[in-house]
Formats: sequence, C-alpha cells, structure tokens
Amino acid sequence: MLRIDHCKPGSWGSFWAILTLVGLATRAAQRADMGGEAAATSINHSQVLLQRMQELLRQGNASDVTLRVQAAGTDEVRVFHAHRLLLGLHSELFQELLSNQSEVVLQEPRDCAAVFDKFIRYLYCGELVVLLAQAIPLHRLATKYGVSSLQRGVADYMRAHLAGGAGPAVGWYHYAVSTGDEALRESCLQFLAWNLSAVAGSAEWGAVSPELLAALLPRSDLVLQDELELFQALEAWLGRLVVTPASSGGDAAGVSFQKTVLVGARQQGRLLVRHTYSFHQSSEEAGDFLAHADLQRRNSEFLVENALHLHLIVKPVYHTLIRTGK
Repeated sequence: MLRIDHCKPGSWGSFWAILTLVGLATRAAQRADMGGEAAATSINHSQVLLQRMQELLRQGNASDVTLRVQAAGTDEVRVFHAHRLLLGLHSELFQELLSNQSEVVLQEPRDCAAVFDKFIRYLYCGELVVLLAQAIPLHRLATKYGVSSLQRGVADYMRAHLAGGAGPAVGWYHYAVSTGDEALRESCLQFLAWNLSAVAGSAEWGAVSPELLAALLPRSDLVLQDELELFQALEAWLGRLVVTPASSGGDAAGVSFQKTVLVGARQQGRLLVRHTYSFHQSSEEAGDFLAHADLQRRNSEFLVENALHLHLIVKPVYHTLIRTGK
C-alpha cells in the first residue's frame, strides 16, 4: 500500500498557536516597514485547506455538476456531486464534458468504477492510498481523463513494487504493452526474467501470453535452477493450450504436432536432461527410438534409480494459410 501525496501539507498546532504566528508575522512586517529591513515569516495553513476541500467533496456544498458513474454491464450507478472548476483544472476532458451541461453519465469498467471515489478525491486533495489491485484501474482513469500527475504516481508505484517483488508482474506487463508504457514493460520483463523460477510455479504462469513467452525465452539473464526446470515450466504452459483441428475447407490453415521426448539422468544428485528426441509428425515416431539404449545395465546412463525418466512435450505447429482457387 502506498500513499500518493502531491499536496505536501504542513503541520499546525492549536488555535492559539496559529493566532500567535499571525501576530508575529504582522509585527515582523510592521518592523520591516518601519525599519526598512527585509524580514519574512512563512505562514502555512495548507492542512486546514486540505480538510476544507475534503469537506467540500464529502458534503457537496455549492456543487454545480453531478457525475453518474455506471459500472459496465451492471445497473450499479455511483453519484458524485462535484465542482466544475476543480475538475476542469485537472482534466481537459472534464472541462469539455462539463462545458455546457451540469450532469453527465460516465460508463466505466467495473474495476474503474469501484475506485472512482479515490480518483475524484485525488482531484480535490492531491493524495490517495493505492493498493496492488487498484493500480491498473487508477492508472486507466488517470490516462483516460488526462491527469498526468496521478498517471506518473501510479506508474512509479507499480515499478517500485516490482522491485520489491510484490507486484503482479504478468498482468502489469500485459497492461504496459496495451498502453505503450515502455518503462513499465521493461521493468516487468526484467522482474520476470530474474524471478522466473518463482513465477513459473505461481498462478501467474498460466496468464503468460505467447508474446510475453517469446520475449522472455531469448534473454540471457533468466534465473532458474537448471534447464530441466525451464522444460517443465514450458510443458506446464503448453498444457493450457486448446488446439482446434484444421478444417477441411480450402482456406483453413493446417496444424501438425511437434513432440519432444526428454530422457533424464542423475548426476551428482541432480536430475538432468541426457538425451532429447524430436518427432515432427506422429507417423515419424518409431516405437523403437530407444532401441540403442542399454536399459539392462543397472548403471545405464538412461536409467535413474533403475527407472526410465521421460518427459513428453507436445507443441502445435501452425502452417501458413493456403488459399485454393475457386
């Protein structure tokens, strides 16, 4: 959780302390006028102003616009009584929407509608508390309405939590790609590469897109226990794939399957890949592909504790679409 604060309010004491400050400042100014000497005292009541802005938003005093925020796909509507001037100061889109009407209906995704109160509060107070699950919807709202300071603040929050290992890197990577945020995309990619062993064993691994996997695999900074762990992670990722057989139509793309068989071996207490066999078509797979292997000897390189360890990886290969003449 992080508080994004762009107000930086100062602290103040009791009512009498404030009066004392005002009196000191007045006497200092009088002495400066009388003696011709430069003197300055800073008076900071920004905390009081912040509290009044919060009250203004909560009570809707003197509001001149109404925002009706509807969550997409539901009948749920949240109503906010706001002030045209304050919204327009932060957002050109709000300024345009509210230029000639006092009530607008805003259609927002459910997650964005759920945090719209925090978004509006930021426009009034310049601060909000961000949770991990709220980062993307708040960033979406800031981007949509052109509130650049909040957009930067949430992006900084996401990058900081990736560095601390707390952020959902896969989801944030896909979001960064969709919004064109190159700095966030690279931060997510680096985190995934340096923590691939942990990510591959988490629920996030199932959400990795083929594009993200293609960006990860060529990197030279992947952190894993060994190559076998990477093979197992890829096998688990491939087992999500649903392959639709090619149709018999003339415009259909063909699909074949590439099978890879990994034969394990144990060396110094670790399970390693000793042999790899690939078959590009089912008809090419011979039942005796291990005919040359000596499986009778107890110390055979193909056996691990008198057993044959095989890992099978099946991957679809999509062929180029071929159009036939009519």
